Amino acid sequence: MKNLVVRTISFCTFIGIILLSHSCERFENFLDKPPGVDVNEDTIFSNQTQIETFIATLYREGLHSTMAINDGNSPNPTAASLANGFFGHSGSANISSVGFSDEGQGVADWGDNRNFNKGLVNVTNIHWSDMRHIVRWYAIRRANVLLERIEDAPVPQNYKDQVKGEAYAIRAMNYFEMFKRYGGVPIIDKRLGTTDILDYPLGRRSIEDVVNFIVTDCDQAAALLPNSYPSNMRGRVTRGVALLIKAKTLLTAASPLFNTATPYLDLGEHNNLICYGNYEVSRWQKAADAAKAVLDWAAQGHASLITDKGADKNYKYVWETHDNPEILLANKFLTAGRARNAHPFTHILFPGGSAFPGTYGTTILFNFVRRYEKRDGTPQTWDMDGGNDLQQKYEELDYRFKQTVGYNQCYWNATLPVVNLYEGHGHYNNCWGGHWQRKFVPDAINNSSGNAIPHNYLYRLADAYLIYAEALNEAQGPIQAAQDAVNAIRNRSGQPNLPSNLTKEQFRERVRNERTIELAFENNRLWDATRWMTAESEIGGDMYGLRIKRVTTPSVHFTYEPYVPTQVGTRVFRRGMYLHCFLQAEVDKGYLVQNPGW
Repeated sequence: MKNLVVRTISFCTFIGIILLSHSCERFENFLDKPPGVDVNEDTIFSNQTQIETFIATLYREGLHSTMAINDGNSPNPTAASLANGFFGHSGSANISSVGFSDEGQGVADWGDNRNFNKGLVNVTNIHWSDMRHIVRWYAIRRANVLLERIEDAPVPQNYKDQVKGEAYAIRAMNYFEMFKRYGGVPIIDKRLGTTDILDYPLGRRSIEDVVNFIVTDCDQAAALLPNSYPSNMRGRVTRGVALLIKAKTLLTAASPLFNTATPYLDLGEHNNLICYGNYEVSRWQKAADAAKAVLDWAAQGHASLITDKGADKNYKYVWETHDNPEILLANKFLTAGRARNAHPFTHILFPGGSAFPGTYGTTILFNFVRRYEKRDGTPQTWDMDGGNDLQQKYEELDYRFKQTVGYNQCYWNATLPVVNLYEGHGHYNNCWGGHWQRKFVPDAINNSSGNAIPHNYLYRLADAYLIYAEALNEAQGPIQAAQDAVNAIRNRSGQPNLPSNLTKEQFRERVRNERTIELAFENNRLWDATRWMTAESEIGGDMYGLRIKRVTTPSVHFTYEPYVPTQVGTRVFRRGMYLHCFLQAEVDKGYLVQNPGW
C-alpha cells in the first residue's frame, strides 16, 4: 500500500495538475463561471458554446509559440496565468529559441539561455530551459477529456468529428515537442483519476512506441479534420497541420540521434528509450512519404509558397503577413494592444539603445551570418582576419539575409530607419554579434504602439518541402524530386538551383544549410542540430561576433573584424545534452529512467 501511495503522489507531481481527480473545482479554474452557477463536466459538454470555451483553453494550453511571451513567468504556471492569455513558447520563460542555438544570443543577463549555453543546465534547473514541460500535460489531459466526452454531447456529428480531430492533432503536437526533447516519455491516452493511476503504466515508453503513438494520432486527426476553415476561424488545426506534424515526427525519428543501433550515450537495458536500437533506411522513406502527403494536400487546403512578391520580398511577406497561404497554423493569442507590452517579447527583439529605451535585443552571431550564400549560389568569402568591404559583402548575400537580420546601415522601421552598428554608436551597444534580430518585428511596431502584432506562426508549407528533400536524399540519394523540392524554396528567394551533380553527402550538407537559412529563428535550429548530432561542434564551440568600424578616408566605408565576444564566448554543448534530462526530484520517486549523461 505504501508503494501505491508513493506512486500516485509521484505521478501527480510529474504530470502536474492535469492528472488530479477530475472535479468540478478543476474546471472552475479554466472557464468563465457566472456568479452562483456551478460548472461541471456535464455543463461543459451540454452545448456547443460551452464546448467551444473548453476547446479555446485546449488551444491556449496546447499551442506553443515562436515568441518569447508568457503570462506566468514561472516554470509552474497557475491556471489563472493560463487564463490571462497563453503560456509559454518553445524556449524558456524569457528568451526566444534563437538564444539557445548558434543563431544568436539574448543580451539581457536574465535570459535563461545563459546556463544552457555554458553547459550548466542540470537535473534541478532544466525546467527553465523547457518552460512548457508542465503545460503540455495540461493540454494532453484536456484533449483526452474531449475525446472521451464529445460523442455523447448534443451537437452535430460533423462538429464532433472536427473537434476530435483537433484533440488528436494537439495531443500529437505536444507529444512531438516532448519526443524531440526527451526521447521516450510516458504515454497517457486517457484521462486518469486517482484510482486509474494505481494500475496505469506510468513509466517511459520506447522511442518506437512514442513515434507510433504520435503517427496514429496524426492519422486519426487527418481523417477527421477539414482542409481549411472560414477566415474567421483561422488559427485552428487543419488536415494539413496533422500531416505536417506526422512528417516532422518521422523526420526526427529517422535522423541519426534516434535511427541508430548505437545511442549517443549508453543507457544499458533502457537504450530503447533513447534510440531504436538499429538503423533502417525505410524510416527516411516514411518521412519523405509523409512530407509528400503534405505537398499533395496543399491545393486542397488553399496552401502554397509565396512566390509573387519578388525575390527580395517573398520571404519577408511570409513572416510578416498574417494568414498568408504559406502558413498552416499560427498562434493567435497575442492580440492588438498587447504586442508592444507583452514582456519579454519586445525586450528580446527590439535592439537596445536610444531608439527603443528599456529594451535589450537579441544579437545575431557571425556564425549564423556566415551560412548565407552569395546570390550566385557560391559561398561568401569572409576574411577571419578582418576586411574593409563589409557593406559590399552584405550586398552580395542571399536576399533572405536582409529580410532576416538587422545589419549595419540597414533600414529597421519608421522608428529606426538606419541601424548603425559600428563602434562608438548607440545601436552598437551590447550588439556583440554585430547584428540584431530583424525577423518577426513588424514594420509598423514602435516603442509605444502595440497594434502591430508579430506573426506568431508555428507551421508553414516550406518546412514540408525541406523535409521531403532531406528525407528523400537519405532514402534514395539526390534524385530529381529531392532537387526540385529544395530548389523551389531557393528559387522563390532568387537563389539558383543546387548543382545537379552533388553526391548524397554534398546534397545533405546543402539541404541542412537551406533549412538553417529558410527556417531561421523559427525554433528549428537547435532541434535540427541535435537530431543530426552536430550540436557539439555547431551549437557548442566558439561563437563569433563582428567588430565594425566606420572609416571616413579616402571615403566612408566600414571595416569588420571577427572576434569571440567574452559575453558569448566558447559555448559548451555536452554530449548528454542531446536529450534533455528529467527533473531529479521526479526520477528519485522511482517511475522515470533518467537520460544518460546527467
